[in-house]
Amino acid sequence: MLRGAEQGNADSQFWLGAAYEQNWFGTTDLKEAAKWYRKAAEQGQPDAQTSLGMLYEDGDGVEQDYAVAAEWYRKAAEHVPDLGGAGVGRTRLAFLYMEGRGVPKDYVQAYMWFWVRDPEHVTNLKDLASQMTPEQIHTAKHLAEQWEKEHPSP
Repeated sequence: MLRGAEQGNADSQFWLGAAYEQNWFGTTDLKEAAKWYRKAAEQGQPDAQTSLGMLYEDGDGVEQDYAVAAEWYRKAAEHVPDLGGAGVGRTRLAFLYMEGRGVPKDYVQAYMWFWVRDPEHVTNLKDLASQMTPEQIHTAKHLAEQWEKEHPSP
């Protein structure tokens, strides 16, 4: 894993970051985790992008910054198909929009990202819809449909 990470393999870098974050070496080192996640995230590895976003959201190993967390979540969210990091990135980004953390509070965007993640995930959509107008819900669904057309599943 270390050799692959040092040679620039994004998946190895992600797993090395996970090892440092989750105490696989007998000690947790969140700064080191952030370093390796960043290397993988910059290469487009969606699990690393989401993991780095979570570190920024929580202020673990890096200075807490919701705007930077949102940027990494968005990068992960753009990946198709929705595997691992992409799906989690969509959900985490939706919550940031719902709460107005690092991005403007925007229920339409939140609903759109929840919908893109999983239109059957009724709990988050139902809770959010209770705070929205029918027009806002319609707009959010339209944005989700547009996004899905621009990001077709393989």
